[in-house]
Amino acid sequence: MRGERGSIAVEAVILAPVFVLFMVFIAYAGRIASVQQDLHSAAAAAARIASQSRAASMSTRGSQFAQQSMRLNQGHCNEFSTRVSRRMTSGITEVEVIAQCRVNVMGLSLLGIRSPLLTGRSREIVDVYRHP
Repeated sequence: MRGERGSIAVEAVILAPVFVLFMVFIAYAGRIASVQQDLHSAAAAAARIASQSRAASMSTRGSQFAQQSMRLNQGHCNEFSTRVSRRMTSGITEVEVIAQCRVNVMGLSLLGIRSPLLTGRSREIVDVYRHP
């Protein structure tokens, strides 16, 4: 019995930092998953709005809606950008929105991980019955 004296203190000293790093990693993974979901949602909504807009305002309305959607979701983005493009394939006009976000990992610096750049992409067929 005497040889095991103080072993709990040693275990606590070793396991406490590991537990803290594990919890920080869980928070990091949650933030990445949340931002990725927000990006896909913003890109899909922006593509839908752009597909229902006039050709001249597609790009502007799609980009503005994606920005607004990310702001409403309170996404953890340091940098956010969108690209709206239109193309015709086999007589069908499509609009594609690509949204990119550099994730804010502030507060998770214990892991020493750089801010990842995530991308959300969505494509919609342009509504031929939209308002003129």
